[in-house]
Amino acid sequence: MVINPGDLTSEQIILIQSDAHFLKNVSTEAVKSITAGGFRVIMITTNQPSMILLKMYSRANINTGLVFFIDAITNYALGKDEGDSEDVIFISNPGDLTEIGIALTKALKKFENEDVCIVLDSISTMLIYVSSARISKFIHYLTNKIRLSDIHGVLFAAKNGIDPGFMIQLTTFVDEIREE
Repeated sequence: MVINPGDLTSEQIILIQSDAHFLKNVSTEAVKSITAGGFRVIMITTNQPSMILLKMYSRANINTGLVFFIDAITNYALGKDEGDSEDVIFISNPGDLTEIGIALTKALKKFENEDVCIVLDSISTMLIYVSSARISKFIHYLTNKIRLSDIHGVLFAAKNGIDPGFMIQLTTFVDEIREE
């Protein structure tokens, strides 16, 4: 099991690394475990569109009512602006880290009375759109926001998909690194 809900203590942040071809399955299993523990998941996705993830989660018997998406890929891939919905905030493109941060603040306000786990899928995909220096600043912001909000966080990255210097920075931001 990737994540046992008992592993998620307040302010704890876990980085999960997986082989690239298993990352989708590992992420889905983690979301399944987290939601089964009663947590609200705020999924920041730069890897898969929220529509695709919803279908995958439904097939995996995940309670999708506990998943809220900050979808940074759909508008970019479609070349048009999808309107936000009750369960999704769409970001214009995966490289707009400011827009992602604003959406995260809105989502946290919406679920401020719930036990929340922020899931970022994936750091490796973000590297396609943004330099590692900018992502490092964003991850530092994100991890501090998680800690200060007294919530939980799970970050995903492809194993061997991050250069060693950047990986050293990431290790200083998280509490635990797991390899799946």
